[in-house]
Amino acid sequence: MKKIIYSVILCTAFSISATAVSAQGKPAKLPMENKASIEKFLKEVYDAFEKKDYKALKNLYDGRAGEISPDGSLTMGIKNLDAAWKAFHAMIDEKPSFSYQLTSSRMVDNDIAVITWNEEDDIKIKGKQIGGKMIGMAVLKKRNDSWQIQFDCLTPVTAMPMPPAMPEKKMDAPADTSSGK
Repeated sequence: MKKIIYSVILCTAFSISATAVSAQGKPAKLPMENKASIEKFLKEVYDAFEKKDYKALKNLYDGRAGEISPDGSLTMGIKNLDAAWKAFHAMIDEKPSFSYQLTSSRMVDNDIAVITWNEEDDIKIKGKQIGGKMIGMAVLKKRNDSWQIQFDCLTPVTAMPMPPAMPEKKMDAPADTSSGK
């Protein structure tokens, strides 16, 4: 009976350690459904934005689209988005540059996709660099043979600050119990 119990314990320990090792392996592969058409669409969006082609941009967004910008502000509706794009271009020093790469695209149903991408910006305002690394996310809806943005957001990638060092606790010496009583 002891051999069976030890065998079960050994098998359980082996299974748990194998699961822990495999969990630390490669990250799960993210979905890339409709990758080619979505990469083409992202290029259209970035090209139109860089060229200040607001008419083209408005066609790439739904009329009720929303956006959370890197500063955390929420803008809803194509008229407000158009005004925000123009205000952004009015305050930058020079033409911004963007590099981006699609990291995932997942179909929710036949016409709706959720995508993520990495972006790196070179943007200057009053001589100060405000661009940097970002992670983008968007909900897209199929429109004819292309896509239209329903909602998007850009989140700046920033390093987390290190937590402050914990002060060492002074431990009281244990009571002397050697008196033998």
